[in-house]
Amino acid sequence: MTVAHYSATNYLLEDYGHTLFPLVTTTFLVQNFSNDLKDFIDRRLLNSNETEIHFLPQQRCYAAKGGFHLRRTVKLDPVAEFYIYDLVYRNRQSFRRDHRPNRQSFGYRFSEGKPQSATEAYGTFKRAVAEARRQYRFTLAVDVATYFNSIYHHDLVNSLRGKWPDVDVEALGLFLRETNAGRSIDCLPHGIHPCKVLGAEFLRFVDNSYKLQSPLTLRFMDDIHAFANNRDSLTADLLTIQGLLGERGLSLNNAKTYEGSAQSEDIATTVDAMKASLLQLRRRIFITADYDSDIVEEYEREPLTEAQVEYLLTLINSADVEESDAELVLALLRDHGKEVLDRMLLVLKRFPGLTKSIYNYSRFSEDRDGLDTLVLQFLVDSPLATEYQLFWLSKLAEDFLSESTIYGEILIKALEHPNSTIVSRAKVLEIPDRRFGLPELREERLRGGRSDWEAWSAAVGLRKEPRAARNHLLGYFANASPLNRLISDCMTKDLKSD
Repeated sequence: MTVAHYSATNYLLEDYGHTLFPLVTTTFLVQNFSNDLKDFIDRRLLNSNETEIHFLPQQRCYAAKGGFHLRRTVKLDPVAEFYIYDLVYRNRQSFRRDHRPNRQSFGYRFSEGKPQSATEAYGTFKRAVAEARRQYRFTLAVDVATYFNSIYHHDLVNSLRGKWPDVDVEALGLFLRETNAGRSIDCLPHGIHPCKVLGAEFLRFVDNSYKLQSPLTLRFMDDIHAFANNRDSLTADLLTIQGLLGERGLSLNNAKTYEGSAQSEDIATTVDAMKASLLQLRRRIFITADYDSDIVEEYEREPLTEAQVEYLLTLINSADVEESDAELVLALLRDHGKEVLDRMLLVLKRFPGLTKSIYNYSRFSEDRDGLDTLVLQFLVDSPLATEYQLFWLSKLAEDFLSESTIYGEILIKALEHPNSTIVSRAKVLEIPDRRFGLPELREERLRGGRSDWEAWSAAVGLRKEPRAARNHLLGYFANASPLNRLISDCMTKDLKSD
């Protein structure tokens, strides 16, 4: 696609698969009806004369972090989601390169009208950090604690004054206030590129501070590194950074703070040679900033040696396998489906955060025999399954197991699981299958006067129904809210089958 034809629609569609909860409902509406969504936003949502129409408070949801820790965020509705992509894309030129070579930030900007590759930016950042370690004796590495959940609405909005048109600044403030039901913190959704752009830009106040003493600082989002040959300069900067963050209600994650020798901070020195080589191979395939990152891109894989395969199989078969080792196996050992599958149930039960890794493993592995039985067994036997797991296993079933004889049972078990949520159930309801009782389940949501993700996904799940039957049900659904009416108007048009 040429840059001349690139738009906010392309921006959303290209990024959406990397987000935490990528529902087809949004991509279907944006791909087919972006003009209708834009018209609704401009003429109604942002029209001061339309006092009865607002951004809706958004659905709270929880993605996975390490172990059973959760990342609290929200799932934006289709209109709100398209709006934030469009807003940031329209103002993309405000996210400029650094003007000082010794105060550099990396990632989440635009080049020639398109978002820069986050993986390439992170690779450049890591190379810059490695080079700085060779040049300086000491380093300081810090990370902001629960960064996105701690950003203060008014600080973020005020940071854009003078950079964006006033009308867009005020509209962003309205969006953040209404989607977060008036709460002033924890206002920026996780996992979507435009919010990462805003989050990365907001911390420029650290880069720009004249109080920093270190001769070099490098930053990727909230991962900040400072370098100096004088350790006192780093200690002074540690205090300065905490003061700068504190003025905005932010603080450092003590567990991730490192101050000391630039050489000893490199974690690669603490692992054995075989594992170090595999980590390097993984980095060439998947470049991931940290456990919380959603930067995942596929590169051409190098064949593994017999010794590397044996090492990985030993890792996954260990009784006390660690989460990072399991993730390494899922990333690299895709040609040994049977051996990995034998341990995948354990991985699902112990490491909820690796469910998306299992989805990606299934994406690229040619051997999926037994995967359907494993998924069903997990859904039946695992009362502790998380929202994130139920979502990604439902998506895995839709994308890779639709020909299985137990496909319908998998979907219904995910839908009816005791821990299912509005967002995880929406994933099942948007699947346009006419079997397994799904039409009746969609009808129940559409006739119920609801305006939430289950209802919106049920509406989009009608996309393969005969037009007359689809329009009949949408008539009830449309009366519940202006957003329902918008989606109904889109869905009553001639639809392209997905």
